[in-house]
Amino acid sequence: MTEKARDKRYYFEQLGDDFEAFISDYDATRRIELIFQRLVPRASVVPDMTVLEVGCGTGRISREIRKRPWKLTVNDISEKLCRQVAGELDCQFLAGDGTHLPCANGAYDMIISSECLEHTFGPWAVMAELKRALKAGGSLIVTTPNKLWYPALLVAKAMNMRKFAGIERWTWPWSMRRWLRQSKFADIHFDGCHLLPWQLPLAKRILPFFDCGGKYLYPLMINYGFYARKIL
Repeated sequence: MTEKARDKRYYFEQLGDDFEAFISDYDATRRIELIFQRLVPRASVVPDMTVLEVGCGTGRISREIRKRPWKLTVNDISEKLCRQVAGELDCQFLAGDGTHLPCANGAYDMIISSECLEHTFGPWAVMAELKRALKAGGSLIVTTPNKLWYPALLVAKAMNMRKFAGIERWTWPWSMRRWLRQSKFADIHFDGCHLLPWQLPLAKRILPFFDCGGKYLYPLMINYGFYARKIL
């Protein structure tokens, strides 16, 4: 086994063609709605602005970004995945660890990251790096799991219901809000999706109703997201 194969950071690359099997279409659809209907509209959006997506994976969020007149750069720790997504979408790519992005300070007008933060060894180090790469006045949009639900993850793993074997570092939304305030972000807005696991019977029929109230219910939801504007 190579050193890279032993490194859990590259777990998604090791999955190869099985990567998509770990992604729920329902979950991805709800997160796309959260990002592009409830968080992005809070940003100052202009044509040709530079956008970095951190943790592009197989490109589900990337494809939504590319529908807009923005200059997209996709990032992932896996150069293979970066190249695949960039090749499909005809955009730039930036391979590298989220804790050490190979770009200049203040390089991007907007940074979007969905379900990446929790798969790093240092979520707060990644947040600091996203701030560094973002221009003053730029927009940061992130979605990530709520640590409130971490015990459910442990139960699912113990019962062999969750096959994922990568890094899991979940955060509390209140800790994230505190970090954003201390790190000189403004216009902070939180939202969320999935009040209950969507795998439950009939859940997919009723959960979208609660997602509409995500700005109030996010502390209880499985996934939370936020928009914030960098001041300095």
